[in-house]
Amino acid sequence: MIDTRNAACPPAKRRITANLLIRVAAVVVVVVALVSFVRTAGVADLGAVFGTADPAWVFAAVAVFLVPLFGNVLALRAVAPVRLPWGLTTAAQLAGAFGNLVAPANLGGMATNVRFLHRRGVATTGAAGAVGAAQAAAVAVTVTLALPGLIASGRLAGAGALVSVPVLTIVVLVLLAAAAALRCTATGRRWTGRVRSVAAATLTAFRLALATPGRAGLALAGNLLVTLGTTAALAAAVQAFGATLSFGDLLLVVAGSALAGVLPVPGGAGGAEVILAAQLTALGLQPPVALAAAVLHRVVTFWSRVPVGWFAFARLRRAGHL
Repeated sequence: MIDTRNAACPPAKRRITANLLIRVAAVVVVVVALVSFVRTAGVADLGAVFGTADPAWVFAAVAVFLVPLFGNVLALRAVAPVRLPWGLTTAAQLAGAFGNLVAPANLGGMATNVRFLHRRGVATTGAAGAVGAAQAAAVAVTVTLALPGLIASGRLAGAGALVSVPVLTIVVLVLLAAAAALRCTATGRRWTGRVRSVAAATLTAFRLALATPGRAGLALAGNLLVTLGTTAALAAAVQAFGATLSFGDLLLVVAGSALAGVLPVPGGAGGAEVILAAQLTALGLQPPVALAAAVLHRVVTFWSRVPVGWFAFARLRRAGHL
């Protein structure tokens, strides 16, 4: 007897359908949140705020964000197991912006860097490990910079007060269920094996980067430039609309905005702007000003790089570097 129960919907088709449903649901949530925030801010007020933008500060935001691009190049060169040329590495970072628009959760940019390293002669696992090391270093630097301000502001103690025994119990149960799913299912064991191989390659890349003081210094400097440059660009975007926030608070906003990277929406479109605007509003900005500053920051740091990234991506593909 031939089992035809799953013939109409093979596993690959079911996975594609599930991923599509998740993305559609995420887009719906983002659109609803964005519309709600815009209505709260007031369309008329928002238009008036955009009309008051100071061109000098807008130009400053654009100029300052060239610093994180240079920082990304430094960081990747520091952790890569091979020598990377400056020009091609810069083009690859620009191409990553287009990759992030195509794939959600910043996976496109990471995949672009992995492909770029692989074309330079690095094994796929080693390339993934190097990119993972760069990402882990970026997280470590951001947390190190943001944590003192978080402690000084008293927000960390306030967040700790929200954690109760029921919340901890739920978190523990979810983690145990996830661990059981990874251990007891074929898909979970397959993904666990992949994560272990990438984690091992990441540790190897870390050891290589830290073995030489010069490379360690470049990795640290690159990630510092990325975090501080992004924060400075946000400060300029806020100042463009006549508002002012402390650099420490803006650093916390940049760290918190990383949450937008987990949204299954290409480039975090819409969701990143809402998260950023909500954080700025929580720091005391009026909703129209917060949303205008968030949109300007995203235009400067992401959307303006997409056309250039597409051109860089196409050129690198034609030249065989991707």
